Amino acid sequence: SGNRPGTLGIWGLVGDLFRLSHKEQMLDQQIQSTDQLMLTAKQLRGPLTTNLRKLIKSGDELAAQQPSGDPAAVAHQKKQLDELTTQFKETSSGLLPLRKQGILLRQYKTTLTTWREAVSGKYHDVLRSFLVRLGLLVLIIAGVLVLGAAWRRAIFHYVHETRRRYQFLLFRKIVIWVVVGVIIAFSFVTELGSVATFVGLLTAGVAVAMQNVILSVAGYFFLIGKYGIRVGDRVQIAGVSGKVIDIGIVRFHLLELGGGAADSQPSGRVVTFSNSVVFQPTSSVFKQIPGTSFVWHEISLTFSAEGNYQMTHERITAAVDTALENYREAMEQQIRHMEQTLDSISSIELRPRTHLRTTASGIEVTVRFPVGLQNASEIDDRVMREIYAAIDQEPKLMLVESGMPTLRTDIS
Repeated sequence: SGNRPGTLGIWGLVGDLFRLSHKEQMLDQQIQSTDQLMLTAKQLRGPLTTNLRKLIKSGDELAAQQPSGDPAAVAHQKKQLDELTTQFKETSSGLLPLRKQGILLRQYKTTLTTWREAVSGKYHDVLRSFLVRLGLLVLIIAGVLVLGAAWRRAIFHYVHETRRRYQFLLFRKIVIWVVVGVIIAFSFVTELGSVATFVGLLTAGVAVAMQNVILSVAGYFFLIGKYGIRVGDRVQIAGVSGKVIDIGIVRFHLLELGGGAADSQPSGRVVTFSNSVVFQPTSSVFKQIPGTSFVWHEISLTFSAEGNYQMTHERITAAVDTALENYREAMEQQIRHMEQTLDSISSIELRPRTHLRTTASGIEVTVRFPVGLQNASEIDDRVMREIYAAIDQEPKLMLVESGMPTLRTDIS
């Protein structure tokens, strides 16, 4: 590898380890093949060397014999020497290439052995760097997790409000995993260019494959914002009314309230919405102003046109004021809370309003009044009772047959 072990990432070091290990195995095979060739060459040289030694010994024996005066003996001795010389030359001509081959094979083996030792040293250097880098990675991640645990204890110690604590714990989890991911990415890659490529490809793939999840996570931070929703809030989403029972990072759950009235009871069903619903233009989220729990109800009734217009207005207004007298303080507290929460609102009134108008059928009276979500039915009943009591006072107010009191709870 052209890079030093210290400049490589863990992924590059692992690649170098596999490459060097493969090279070691290849060199071992080459050395083993060279040893086999050297053994074969030695086996081929053995008979030739033995034969050559015999020829030398025979020549020495002939040379050691005393010269004879017999011409025939001398001629025979000369013939033997010539034959030995011819055999020696033939044997030497066959043995010399084998000896040269042996020398070359020994040199080749020496070169392979030196190469093998260099590769082995390189392998151990890379392995040492890999273990050091891996150990540092484990220590750094362990340090991050220890800091995360300390952060978690600090959150439980200093943050006592459940919702805020959950938000801080979620933020802590996201930060820790992002930091761990960045540390691992920088540890595994070799260069910053590789990091950019890796992060770019990863981001593109995640954005395409998990776009709905990402949108839900983004929606979560809108839901937990200043004007978001909390567990226990009563909301209306996509035509479904209910109380929030859980808010997750990708979805939230509502306990459905049936009947549509302000004090409607649970229907026995839990409705699940994706957090991405806040980005859908056709699925608006309706909820109470933070710290408030009131809605408006409306009662309509029609009196005879022969009745006294002013007296009708005064009696109905007084009846409604009497019915709401015990709840006025709670409404004023909610007004003060709204004025503190909503900077853009300086004057809010949660008082009943009575409107009269003359129609062909008589005097039409519309009473709109605020009710608390917890006791809406009780307030409606009180208002109705006081209105009927006001109607029965002398002189009585005459209701037309088609103008009996009707209650509306779907006022927005």
